[in-house]
Amino acid sequence: MKRGKMKSDDRLKLKIDKDFKRADDFLKRAGFSHSLIKRSFRGGRVKREGEILFRTSPLKAGDRVIVEFAEESSDLSPSPFRQNILFEDEDLLVIEKGVIPSMPCRMYPTETLANEIAGYFDSIGLKRKVRMLGRLDKETTGVMVVCKNPFAYLKLLDRHTQSKTYVALVRGKVAERGTVDAPMGPGDKSLVRVVRKDGQRAVTHYAPLEIGENSLLELTLETGRCHQIRCHMAYIGHPIVGDELYGGGKGGVHLHVASVDIFHPRTGKAITFRSEVPKDFMNGGGSDL
Repeated sequence: MKRGKMKSDDRLKLKIDKDFKRADDFLKRAGFSHSLIKRSFRGGRVKREGEILFRTSPLKAGDRVIVEFAEESSDLSPSPFRQNILFEDEDLLVIEKGVIPSMPCRMYPTETLANEIAGYFDSIGLKRKVRMLGRLDKETTGVMVVCKNPFAYLKLLDRHTQSKTYVALVRGKVAERGTVDAPMGPGDKSLVRVVRKDGQRAVTHYAPLEIGENSLLELTLETGRCHQIRCHMAYIGHPIVGDELYGGGKGGVHLHVASVDIFHPRTGKAITFRSEVPKDFMNGGGSDL
């Protein structure tokens, strides 16, 4: 069910917990990147009770600092937003992604998820670039976290791959948990990735949830390579059901992001977002466990 549109507060309010000789040292500790710190001070968007601060301005414990986020332009053509919203606040837009390309490309120049998010931002008056934590394949569904400002994106970027739990329906019986630690690189065919010695390190952990003619697996990643789960499952002889590109037959790739665990970028509190596994996954997995 879609929720009502929420207008975003375009400011970050920070309370200083100890003295700092320089304001930029505080922002660095708070998680701001060097470039974002530079842009914020240059634009006069770091303030204390209305006073514009400079990088060298000292801060005292108890001070309250506001960092305003600059408006950004986007070259994405906005499209009507059709996704289900799981959660939204000043920093995050968490959605259940359907079967839709994530980003514009030659095959899908418009009508992608990024275009829809741009359209949603327009509808709430938020002038911001689209920053998704990871780019799911067209047919991969489930939880997708979108950051509504550069601060939130930078805070969550490093660990977004490890924060996700996937569920996949694969061909054949997979009776035990395991790990695929196999480097990946481009294959001979366009878009296809293969295991190869000179590839990039790629590690996938999996565990059976249901076993039958097809098996339902829970998967987590240590690395976030393009097509990693699809490639690794095909490599061990259990391609994802419906994954025609990797030998899983036709009918649509049965891969779903079931949950995402993060620490909220503003509050630091642990939070989990979940999406129910599609019913057709469950029907194909059997019940031998």
